Parts: sequence; C-alpha cells; structure tokens
Amino acid sequence: MYSGPIDVLIRFGAVLVGVGFLVQAGLVLRQSITMAAPAADRIRDATGGDAVAIDGTVRATRDDAGGLRTVTAPLSGDDCVFAAWRIEEFFGHEVATQDGWTDHASGYDAEAFELTDGSGTIAVDVSGDWEFLETEFDLAGLDSPHRTVSIDEDVPPEIRDFEAAVGAEDRTPAAIDVPTSDAGPKQGDRRYYEATIDSGDDLFVSGVVSERDAETGLVVTGGGDDRLLVSDQGRRGATRSRLFGVVVLSVVGLLLCWYGAAPLLRSVPITPT
Repeated sequence: MYSGPIDVLIRFGAVLVGVGFLVQAGLVLRQSITMAAPAADRIRDATGGDAVAIDGTVRATRDDAGGLRTVTAPLSGDDCVFAAWRIEEFFGHEVATQDGWTDHASGYDAEAFELTDGSGTIAVDVSGDWEFLETEFDLAGLDSPHRTVSIDEDVPPEIRDFEAAVGAEDRTPAAIDVPTSDAGPKQGDRRYYEATIDSGDDLFVSGVVSERDAETGLVVTGGGDDRLLVSDQGRRGATRSRLFGVVVLSVVGLLLCWYGAAPLLRSVPITPT
C-alpha cells in the first residue's frame, strides 16, 4: 500500500519516467530494425523517401572554385568534412556528495560530403540538433578524451580559445570549506573529446533519402521518424550498440514501472476461482 500523498506522487512519477524509458526503447528498437533491414543498403538501389543503411567510404565535395569543402576541427586543428566535440566536467568531488563526470557542452561542424560504396555515390547532409534519437554520432573519438585539464593547472591557450569560441561556461571550483580527497579527479576538472571524419574514412550512415534536383541527385538526411545516425563502427557495431541500448532502456523502464505500481498491484484482492 501507499504510505501517503508524497509516496503516491513519487511512485506515480516513477511510472511516468519508466513509461518514457520504454517508449525510448521502442524507438531505438525501431531504428535498429531499420538499420538491419533497410529499404536499401546499396547506393544504386536507393530512391527518394527510402530508409537506408549504407556502409561506404567518405569523399569530400568541391566548391565552385574546385577546392575541397572542409571544416577545421576545433581541438586538433585538422581539416576534415566533419568534426564533433564535447566537454565533460567533474562535479561533486567533495565528501558526502555524489560525484561524477557530467556533460558540460557539445557541438559539431560539418560540410556536406559524399559516400561511395562501389555501386554509386550519394551525398550526406549532417544537420539538425545533436540529440538522442535525432541526429546521432557513434564515433570512437567521442569515447576517449582528446585532452584532460585539471582545475589546478593553467588552462592552455588553445583550450581557452576553444572554450571562448564555443561559449563554454567557467569551471565550477571546489568548495574550500569542504574536505576533499587527494586522489582522483577534482571538481572543476575537464575532459575534452573530439571526433573527425575525413576523405577516405570508412563510415556507416543510416537515415532517409531525399531528392534534391537532377544536378545534385540524392542526399541522405534525417527526417520524420527516420533519424540520422553516423557511425565509424560499421553496420554490425552500430546495430549491436543500439540493441544494447534497447536492453538497458527496457530494464530501467520496467524497474521504474514496477517500483511505482507494485503497491497498487499488491493491494488488488485475488479471488480464487
């Protein structure tokens, strides 16, 4: 039984959050099915409106002057067709608080590029907000820090310039009146991640094909229920990570729903037949 109004609200909220996790699990499962059995997995078979999942090789496009369309990666300074970055900050290092690395800021810059798989060539337009189940990047560079800067050291000029360019907020210093540990990361420490895509890279792209015009042909984008996923893990790696996400989201959702609904279910009398 529920112990009071507050308990009812907490458990009702848990059910709502749990349902949200289950809905997300369903959306990720749908995306996984599309990736495993798309309308087309070869460029030559793709037509406008198709949901596609294509493994291919990246090729930069050229501008009107014949130069390659590229962007400059903000941390490494490399020229590439796509660069994503994110910043993590360590919070709660003080004793008696919950600590952990927290996403502080993220973003990306991209030029439209081409993907070729031996059967044809198709353009890829990476745009939209970088969000879960919207425009997503499954890139190895975003899993390992490009650089770590402690709160105790002077911020290198290139990092300071980068943070100013992307509008990153100031660090959160550790509270001086609370004991801190001498080991491990400290509150205010930051980790910087960067992933780039350039000509010659192998890439897996899942999205929907749009028709542009007779001159420019087809382009893979995200639209409607067909999200754009760009991965350097290949079809198998990208699909496996999605299915793992389905399991995690489903388990969390079911546990939250059970926590919220269990007292109500236990209070329902069972009449023997």
